[in-house]
Amino acid sequence: MKPLDRDLERLFSAASGAPQPALPSPAFGLETRVLAAWRSSRGGAPQWDMGVLVRGLALAGVLMAVSIWPAVSQSASSDTDSSLQLTDSTVQTYLSQ
Repeated sequence: MKPLDRDLERLFSAASGAPQPALPSPAFGLETRVLAAWRSSRGGAPQWDMGVLVRGLALAGVLMAVSIWPAVSQSASSDTDSSLQLTDSTVQTYLSQ
């Protein structure tokens, strides 16, 4: 294992001393053209997507309120005595068996 480590160390040190190739510089104005093309491709999509999101959120809120309304109205109109009577009758039925 030691000779392999020594060989790898020599290989890594030789590779680190190799000259790095120079990167060519981009053409003049390339960044401006790329940014302009990117901005024009975006168009009006973000506003349309936000509108759909807001309408969907509003619809979900309305559906949630409509689905919860019967449970809330029933619990507000019923008094606690009737629910206690139902519980008491259920327990008596279970104990009598």
